Order: sequence, then structure tokens, then C-alpha cells
Amino acid sequence: MFRKLTTIEIAEGALMADIAVVFHLLFKYVPFVGTPFALLVPVVFTILVMRRGFYAGCVSLCVAAFLVGIISGFTGILLMILECGAGIFLGITMRHRLHYIPLILLGTTGSSLGILASTLFSIVLIGPTFLDSLIYTTRQSFVGAFATLNFITPQLGIGGWWHSIYPAAKHFTDWLLIYWPIALYLSDWLVCLVLVIIVYYITTFLVRFLGYDVRPFPDGILNKIILWIVRLVLRVALALGFGKRWATRALVAEIRRQNMGLGRQKIIP
Repeated sequence: MFRKLTTIEIAEGALMADIAVVFHLLFKYVPFVGTPFALLVPVVFTILVMRRGFYAGCVSLCVAAFLVGIISGFTGILLMILECGAGIFLGITMRHRLHYIPLILLGTTGSSLGILASTLFSIVLIGPTFLDSLIYTTRQSFVGAFATLNFITPQLGIGGWWHSIYPAAKHFTDWLLIYWPIALYLSDWLVCLVLVIIVYYITTFLVRFLGYDVRPFPDGILNKIILWIVRLVLRVALALGFGKRWATRALVAEIRRQNMGLGRQKIIP
């Protein structure tokens, strides 16, 4: 694993690290507009790992984390490590053509564990007072929500149904407050599941767009539905006069290539 990097590997790794840092800063300091750029950070490192290998990706991760730490502080380092680590993970698994179901499950579990660890570490640094106030605020929110439902449900005619499930709901919220680390992990897992699927789809599409032979995602009926939606959007774009743009022509060519199963693809070194 440890070896002397070539000049092209150092140059390309530095370029990819700079791009990832720019995307991260756009996400952090440009509201709303910068949010989609956070999903592109894993794509950058996936392409780097597929082109230059795992070691070059790890070195670039250290560079990117160092730059972000200087600019935005410790919290930026944690987020950058998670984003770049996701890209390196996708790059390794795509090189070995791992099936997307275990890939998504592994990525979701690992990401949620990383977020949980960073959250617990932050709580330790801030102190137990913050945790007590957070639990108290959450408990009061549950009390307010139950009081609101106790008032609204009879007005809607479902008061009997609500009172029948009220003990179970109250027991469940008490369980969440008592075993809050488990509840926090489960909520992180559900959020990460959606994010991993979105990032994996974007990464797969862009990597295949660049010509690399990776397993398509999704496949089967879902893939046909997504391609139909993409073709519909392209037809609208062509009707509005965007057919002369480079991005539109490139997307049309890629959709045709994937549908026909033709076209040369790069061999992953």
C-alpha cells in the first residue's frame, strides 16, 4: 500500500483535493445553492480512486481535511472525512463491481456509525449540561405534541383511535429518551440510507458518463422508469432550444449509449 507516488498521481490527487475543498466550502458558506455540491464531494474521490488507486485517495483525503481544517475549523474536518471516505469506499467497491445492495447497506451502516461517533465526541467536548438540556427540550416537545393531538383528534373525529394508541406512543417516546443513543443511531441510519442511495446514483451515472465500466444502478424496472423520466426531461430541453448546449448533447449521447449497450469504455487501471 505505502509507496512513492508518481508525479501524475500527486498532481491529480492535489487537483481532486482542491475541487473537493471548493465543493465543501460552497456547501458550508453558500445557503441553498451550495447544498447540491456536498453530494459531489464523494464523486470526486470515487473518480480519483478508480484512476489512481486507494493510496492516492487516502493521501488526497488527508490534504483535503487539512485545508478544510485551516479554513473552517474542527467540525469541517469531520464532515470532510465522512464525505471523502464515502467516495473512497465507492471507488474501491466499484472497482470490484460489488452489487449495490450490500454496498448501500455497508455504506449506510458505516456512515451512521461515523456520524454517531462524531456526535458523541462533540457531546463529550461540550459537557453533560448540553445533553441534559437537549433531552429536557426534547421531552417538552413530546409533551407539547401530545397535548396538541389530545385537543385536535376529537375535533377530527378520531379521538377514540388516538386514545387507543396513546399509551403505546407515550411508552415509545419514553423509550427514545431513555435509550437516546440507540434512537440517535436509528435516525442517523434512516437519513444516511436516503443520502447513500442519492450519492450512489449520482456517482454511478457520472462515472459511467466518463466511460468507466461499472455496474449500473439501478437496474431492472426502476432503471427503465428513471431513464424514461430523463428522456422526458431531455425532450423538454430540446423543445425549449437547449439542444445546442454541450451538456444536453452529451447527456443525449450517454442515454443512447447506455440504452444500446454500445460504445467503448475505459479499462480501470
